[in-house]
Amino acid sequence: MSTHLSLSERVFELPANAAAAGLARRELAAMPGVAGDLGYKALLMTSELIAVYVADVEPSPDATLRLSIRVTPGRLRIEVGGREPGVSPDALLHSSETPSLGGYGLKIVEQWADRWGVEGEHDTMIWFELPRAA
Repeated sequence: MSTHLSLSERVFELPANAAAAGLARRELAAMPGVAGDLGYKALLMTSELIAVYVADVEPSPDATLRLSIRVTPGRLRIEVGGREPGVSPDALLHSSETPSLGGYGLKIVEQWADRWGVEGEHDTMIWFELPRAA
């Protein structure tokens, strides 16, 4: 389900399961202003954020993730939120067993993102920002 906030911001509700990454990539690829190298990085990094939430989750029809995509003239911001993951993002960043769809987990987010972070307590949101060429 999509909520249109403006031409430059969209919010989606995704199932909290392995299908979420593919659905998120489809929505991100269709977003105006996200293409080329920026699009490639955003697609991979978004998949890695989703992997944090779905790696050890028992499939449940009620469990959902929230994907927010915001494009401004200077930045792209992606937010993925849901129930708090079983392990902290900080622990995942420094673990050799990081849940990952692409093999790098949050390490690639830390390496490529201009800024990234984690917010929330019980419902957690992990986000990143990438610069856009003017």
